[in-house]
Formats: sequence, C-alpha cells, structure tokens
Amino acid sequence: MNKPAAGIGGYFNAFSAALNALDRIFEVEGPWAKRHNLINHVLNECLHSLRGSFECWELNSRYADAFKIDASESGFPMFRHVLELEDDAGRAQDKLRSLPKEEELRAQMLDAMMMKGQFPGKHQRALAERLYFENLVGENLFLKSRGARTIRHHFNKKSGRPVYVVYWTVYDGSANLPLIYTAVLEDSSNDGMTIYNNTRQQDRASWHRPVQGLPNRSFAERFSRFVEANCAYGLTLTTVATALDKEFEELHPKQLRRFIVGPFYAGGVTRHNEKLQAVLDGVQSSESNWLLTWTMQELWSTEEKPGRWGLFGRSAPEEIFHINTGDIDCAQQGVSALERHALVPHEAYQAAYAQGRAGDMLAKYNCYIVSGDDVLKQV
Repeated sequence: MNKPAAGIGGYFNAFSAALNALDRIFEVEGPWAKRHNLINHVLNECLHSLRGSFECWELNSRYADAFKIDASESGFPMFRHVLELEDDAGRAQDKLRSLPKEEELRAQMLDAMMMKGQFPGKHQRALAERLYFENLVGENLFLKSRGARTIRHHFNKKSGRPVYVVYWTVYDGSANLPLIYTAVLEDSSNDGMTIYNNTRQQDRASWHRPVQGLPNRSFAERFSRFVEANCAYGLTLTTVATALDKEFEELHPKQLRRFIVGPFYAGGVTRHNEKLQAVLDGVQSSESNWLLTWTMQELWSTEEKPGRWGLFGRSAPEEIFHINTGDIDCAQQGVSALERHALVPHEAYQAAYAQGRAGDMLAKYNCYIVSGDDVLKQV
C-alpha cells in the first residue's frame, strides 16, 4: 500500500481535477444538485472540507517521506494521515512560531540559486512545511469524524411532530473512504414540541439555521455518541437505522442516506483493477489518467408501527424500512435505493473505448465524462 517513489505529485493533480469536475456535476445533476438545496449544501460543504484536506496532504507530501495511499483498495490516503492532520491542526499555531517565515524562506531559496548556484531543495521542503501548517490554521478539513449537525428543522403537519434534517461525516479507518450521512428524523417527545412552540413564537426563521447536534438538547449528546459509534462503512443502512430506531424511542428515522466518495483510481499510482489500471497507466497526463466513483445509498421508512400497551408490558413504536428486494444490489446492501456513479476524463474514456474495455469498466455506473470545462453525461 505504499505510494510509488514517483507519481505522488500527479496523484494530487488528478484528485484536484476530479474534485473540480465533481463540483460541476453537483451543480446540475441528481438529488445532490442545486435545486435540492439541502443535500447540495451538505455535499458542497463536505467536498470543500475534503479539498482542504487534500491541499494540506499535498503540501505534506513535499517534505515528508512517508506519505502513503491505499493504492490497492480505496485510492485515498491511509487513515493514519487523517489522524496526523487532526493532530497537526491542534498544534499548528505553536509549530508556526518555531518555523522560519515564508518571506525568509523564499529569500533563502533565491540566495541558494542565484548566489550559490545550488538547487534549493531543503528550502523548498521547509517552505512546504510552513505552508502546510499555515493551511491547517482555520482550514475546514475532512477529519476522522464530524458530529451531527442539524441543517434544517421544521414541523410536519401530517404527523404533528418537529422534523430534523441532520448530517454527519466520517473518514472510515478500515476502508479509507470518506462517508457522508444525511438523515430525516421526527421527534415525538414533549420536549421537541415545547422547543418548536417556543421557537416558533420567538423567531420562526431560526428553524432554517444550522444547529450543532439536535435542537432537542435532551437527545443531542446521546445522539452524537450514537452516530459516532454507528457510522462504519461495513454497517448497512438498515443496521444503522434499526439501531437508531431502537435506541431512541421518541426519535423516528424516516430517511437515511449515505454518500460514499470513492474509490479513486489514478494512473501510475493505484492498482485496484488490472484492466482499468492498464488503461489509466497508458494516459500520460495526470489530469486525464484517473477515474472517480461515488455511491449513494438510501433507506426510507414506509410506515411507523405504533407502540402497544397491554397487561404484559409495552412495545415501542417501530419503523418499517423498505428494502428493494427486486434489485440484487439493494437487497445485498440493505437499502431502498442505490446509485453508482463514475467520473472519467475524456482522454481516459477514449483509451478505454479504443481497447474495447469501456463497457466492462463502466457498465454498472452512471457515467460522466469530463471534457475541458464541460461534463457530459453518458447516455
């Protein structure tokens, strides 16, 4: 899983090109498009964080000798680099005080080249380290986890309950993949209604402002602990939603989504798939020899089974989740709906097509082809 001796710079060029193209797709396509403003807002924010992390990692790779990519599975940086990023962010201010200023380092680089005729390698590495820690200060980064955040809360007149639209993120340590979760929850507690009634009277607009955790503070801390413990890539959405439904009797998961960003494939760097890698390795430009995939899994509740009270005890309300058994992938992954997408530069797609591999490589994906500043959806 070690990175190759050469090609790490091309890897970061490729990933930057992929994120730029993904931004353009998320402007117009799918349930993540602008017209679905809540999901679009969440994904844009999370992709911005992911871009911030990759910019820091690129700087780190210029001076550190041990940057590693999960080249055989996800194509993303190894999880330990996520932990290092979080640790370095916490000590960035102190570290910057011990490092030479940027202006000083640039002057030393010029002096080495112009006055001494030397290649300023050590000064370049020192500058990269300086810029790395500067980027960590105040940067929005995609770290090992981000706790639940309510992006919208409103009132469902049909159920008579407050509704929370929540999201959280995790960089899965076993799969080395970024995961983005969104959930729609109904709150049947008395506290939830009290909060809604009080807030509505004071400032109705505040229900459209993001809130850290859940608006109902009686659930907030326990909910945050729950999502942190139940967000692994290996868990199906049915497992997560069922556990959530049982853990919180008065919190009802009506919809759960998971966006899995990746795997990522890059010529000369990754080695997930022999046939695909042969195509990408044959494309010279690092901005054109990559392929990024992402998956959206969705689970929704079809009904809520009411709680029962009787002589021999009581049962809590229970959500009945829809599993699409007519689709083998949905049935295996325990979801109501599943979408797979792939993004590939035109040059790489042409190479795959010329070798007769485009159909096999992209058959299970909704495919987007990057051509200059345009992104074309394959029909």
